[in-house]
Amino acid sequence: MNNVINMFENAKVADYGPADFDIDQAPLTYITESGIQKASKHVIYRTDTGEELGIHGSRYSDLYDLSYKRMIDNQRDCINKSGLDLGGLSEDIQVSHNGAKCFVKHTLPDVKLRTPDGDQAALTFLTVSSLDGTFPFISTTGANQSACMNGQVFTNGAATMYKSRHTKKLDVDHAAKIMYQAVDIFKDEVDKWFVWSEIGVHNMDAFFAFAKAANAKAVFAWHKEYPTAHINEMLLQPKIYSNTALMYMWDKYTTHYSKKMGTNQWAVYNTLTDWSTHAPAARESSQVNIASISYKRGETVRDTIISNFREAA
Repeated sequence: MNNVINMFENAKVADYGPADFDIDQAPLTYITESGIQKASKHVIYRTDTGEELGIHGSRYSDLYDLSYKRMIDNQRDCINKSGLDLGGLSEDIQVSHNGAKCFVKHTLPDVKLRTPDGDQAALTFLTVSSLDGTFPFISTTGANQSACMNGQVFTNGAATMYKSRHTKKLDVDHAAKIMYQAVDIFKDEVDKWFVWSEIGVHNMDAFFAFAKAANAKAVFAWHKEYPTAHINEMLLQPKIYSNTALMYMWDKYTTHYSKKMGTNQWAVYNTLTDWSTHAPAARESSQVNIASISYKRGETVRDTIISNFREAA
């Protein structure tokens, strides 16, 4: 993570971190009895490593529009023109899948609000894009809590500030105005957090929320067959305790968040965001792609909260 407090002076910053590579494209070919044939698609690849990043049709956007460098510069320009307090601004750039996906997060520590447990949360912006067709170009707003550094997921639909297939459709000035409005979204979300802190949650309901996020189908199958079974009974079942995501969240909730915040929706929410922010990949070999995994977990957390917390919508 870089401190980029001075990066918005007149010239653009040349530091793009792990996204500092160029891309090119080449037509795909295939061999038949008649010889080498040219396909209707082309491959996009890194010029520094030759890694394949995506295969697309001939009408896919040009390389300049697809560049992560352009995406990062656009995000920097938007923040610069937003009128927000940029004191202490930090930037975190990550890529995954050899560069096929890119994640750029800016944190504004001086734009902050107090949370129900007395911590402080700072406004953040996350921009993602991909060259393999996984994600469109999209920017969302969220928050980072100071003490635990959990990435707080906003449930308000307006948290998605702009979204398009490619960066060429982005109006920087318009996007900057939308960013300024993110402060109101931030305040609305924090108001929800205070409501959640007053709503009690039974342990079984918390466990089911974690099971939904962890896609622990065995939990719901067991509960359907044995509706009066307690959590401790379910935790003895191999198909349940072998779900590492579920076990991570249940441990965090019972040993930390419920004790610190109480048995309420706020504690459940923080457990979910702890998992999406900090939990390692299920397999060691996937850890290299943790940026992409964390992003997808964040989407799962949003869906889980909306479907389980009536006040989230």
